[in-house]
Amino acid sequence: MKWICLFLVLLLIGGVSADRLPSGMPESQIFSIGTTLSATGITDQSTKMDWTVASGTPIENNILNSSDLISLVRYSDSLMGNGGNVIEVKNFEFDSNSLGRSAYNIDSEKILTYKSHDGSHLLGAESLMMNNMGNWSSGSPSIRCVFSDQNEIQLPAFCNIVQAKSDLININQAKISTKGEIRSAGGFSTPAALNYRIAVTADKNVPAQGTVRTEFARSIMEARDTNLSDDTWNRTAATNSWRDRTEASGEIRNLQKRFGYVSGMRA
Repeated sequence: MKWICLFLVLLLIGGVSADRLPSGMPESQIFSIGTTLSATGITDQSTKMDWTVASGTPIENNILNSSDLISLVRYSDSLMGNGGNVIEVKNFEFDSNSLGRSAYNIDSEKILTYKSHDGSHLLGAESLMMNNMGNWSSGSPSIRCVFSDQNEIQLPAFCNIVQAKSDLININQAKISTKGEIRSAGGFSTPAALNYRIAVTADKNVPAQGTVRTEFARSIMEARDTNLSDDTWNRTAATNSWRDRTEASGEIRNLQKRFGYVSGMRA
């Protein structure tokens, strides 16, 4: 069997744009889900979360007014096997509070080992998505946009989307670990963040077998601050989009991918 040996594929991507996060709600929502699994046979499990938090206009409104902010987050993870031995430890934690630079609203971590029996295989997918948007605002004296021109609009409009995902296809044997983090509630001084990493390695010197895909993508749309009498104040002034894809198929000895995204206003 043809094999592919990837000693190291390491990607660290970071960006700073102009996300402004809405603050968390007064009511605190915190929960965690822990999973420990060791089984031989059919496996089917999934975790999914959609979270929207807004400040200003209610979520149901389609138009954002001045100073309105909204953040949409989606997390999903699934695992399905038609046999074989599965050993998994997984933790998922959610905190709806406004958080600082070192904390995350969503924090998920997983360690998985799989070995096929009698031709069985494993399928899996994990995805993190964050979409932050906001209309212009007069801002605050202590926070100004890096390209501010001292006119009426200090904090310009923006619409930024970032995503990280991985897919496991027809896995016959593998040792896999993943970690995902999202921060989307915090306020003006706290940057948005999305981090993800995945490692696929040999188990007891036996290479992983199957197909692993990863995809990281970002789309950025930014306006500039300007005088309200100028009809360009709500026009897109900068765009930035990119996509990174990796696929390894066959015998995989080492595949590691890491993605880091931070976006916030400069004081």
